[in-house]
Amino acid sequence: MILDIDIGNSRIKWRLVDNGKPVATGSQATSAVAAGEPFELLGVTAVDEARAASVADSAVTAALQCQLADRFSVVLKMALVTRSAGGVTCAYEDTQKLGVDRWLAVVAAYGQFKEALLVVDVGSAITMDLLGPQGGHLGGYIIPGLRLMRDALWRDTSEVKVAGSDCQDLLLPGKDSQQAVNRGCLLAAAAAVEKLASQYPVRIVVTGGDAQPLIEALSLRVLHCPDLVLDGLSVDTISFIDTGS
Repeated sequence: MILDIDIGNSRIKWRLVDNGKPVATGSQATSAVAAGEPFELLGVTAVDEARAASVADSAVTAALQCQLADRFSVVLKMALVTRSAGGVTCAYEDTQKLGVDRWLAVVAAYGQFKEALLVVDVGSAITMDLLGPQGGHLGGYIIPGLRLMRDALWRDTSEVKVAGSDCQDLLLPGKDSQQAVNRGCLLAAAAAVEKLASQYPVRIVVTGGDAQPLIEALSLRVLHCPDLVLDGLSVDTISFIDTGS
């Protein structure tokens, strides 16, 4: 049994794999684990190996490692960005400055499609990475995620902060502040993706926890691959370091 974990700034997603097949999945707010709550692995009774990717605070990773060691006697292995893996060559001169989540997503996407790609990960930030047809990572772009954009606009205001997205009639002006903010944030994100698509006519793959609102806002045909980071953890040539080292 292999436990794969995607530790994001907002949520921790996990998947238990047995002989290459997922047998259990789950997610939990990262803030809950950071606050000392147990890592929830409902229905999981055995783990032989645990591997993870993290963009969250190191204290979250430390908490997970302690809990996994106590419960299953396993050492958590953390994925690393390297010069190449899975047929993909990293564009960054200093590979450690590329987020490991972006790296795993592009490696997993290229492994599935083996062609030029625009990989869009819609999370706390929206990352957009370009891949050439031979697996060359061309670099990417980062903009605030949908929630981060909304939070920035609502901060220090007396307006009611209503969660959710509004992608109906996206080009129509909002008739109240909530509509204006939600539509404006979605419009900004969609415009960024569509501008890149106009310059780079490649297959577009979208992943991440907030992928669906963006997909619905786009006028483009895209593929939704919700678990690219977790998929990347299972690529044979991905490198790891033990947290116990």
